[in-house]
Amino acid sequence: MNELWRQQVQTPDAETAFVVDCFGRRLTLAARNARQTLDSHLARAGTTYAGWSVLATLHQQGPLMQRELAQRLDIEGPTLTRQLERLERQGLVTRRRVDSDRRVALVELTPSGQAMVSQLQEVVAVAAKEVGAGLTTEQLQELGSLLDLITAR
Repeated sequence: MNELWRQQVQTPDAETAFVVDCFGRRLTLAARNARQTLDSHLARAGTTYAGWSVLATLHQQGPLMQRELAQRLDIEGPTLTRQLERLERQGLVTRRRVDSDRRVALVELTPSGQAMVSQLQEVVAVAAKEVGAGLTTEQLQELGSLLDLITAR
C-alpha cells in the first residue's frame, strides 16, 4: 500500500476496505486476462468458452438433464438452449426426451463431441500454461487453494 494512502487512512476499517477493494480489482483483472487468453485459444480451435464449458461439463459429469446442466453451469435455461442448438448442429451433443417426462431432455456428448473434448483439453492446457507462465507449480497450487477459500465463502 502506498505511503500517501497510509497518511489518508484514519481507521483500521478504512484501511481494510481499501485493501479488499484493491484486491478485488486485481482479482477481476487477473480473471479477465486469463479469460481473454483462453477465449483467444478456443477461438483459434473453432469454439467459444460457452461451448467448451458445456462440452467439458458433460465430459466430466456424463449425460445430464438439461435443467441440471444449466444449474451446474450457472446459466439460464434459454442461454443453454441456444448453446445446445449450436452444439447439436455441429454434431457434438444430442438431446433426447426422457420417456417418463417428455418435457425433460437428457443431454449427452456424441462420439464427435468426445473427440472434440480431447482436442480442446490440449488447447486449454496450452492456454493455462500461458496464463501461469512465470509461476512455479507450487505457486499455482497455492493460488488455486487460496481462490478456493475465497470462492467457498
